[in-house]
Amino acid sequence: MIRKKTYRPSMSNDNMKIIEDLVINEEFCILATSNGIEPWTSLMTFFADHAAMKFYFLSHKNSQKSKNIKRNPHVAIHIDRREHNLSLTIAGVYSPIKKQQTAEAIKHLIPIKHPELKDFIEDDNVELIRIQGQNAQLMHGFSDKFEIKLKNS
Repeated sequence: MIRKKTYRPSMSNDNMKIIEDLVINEEFCILATSNGIEPWTSLMTFFADHAAMKFYFLSHKNSQKSKNIKRNPHVAIHIDRREHNLSLTIAGVYSPIKKQQTAEAIKHLIPIKHPELKDFIEDDNVELIRIQGQNAQLMHGFSDKFEIKLKNS
């Protein structure tokens, strides 16, 4: 019999540690966008500045998600760890990167977590998208819910 490690969030500090752990260690998320009428979801790799709750994604400039984000900057990011019955939803807003130097620095960090994206980053049709997390909801199972307004939002 395989025993799964279970998380039992009880205090806000414990919950924040779980949120940080999910953001730092999970490789994939679902990015939910909308054009204002219809929702759209995309399975994405991501890189995050967990202290500032800024999330970075790479996308083709003409993709549906990129078009949606420019029309409607409000998004949701869903990260889960199903084997532990954990689910994290972050509401955030698109925050364009204005300094090329900042974008280049982030582009150099992404392959550390996702080496498979090294060539994709260099494609001229690919853009770096930054989302500033504003609120988070951590679910443990179906009824244990923790919500928090994120700092720096």
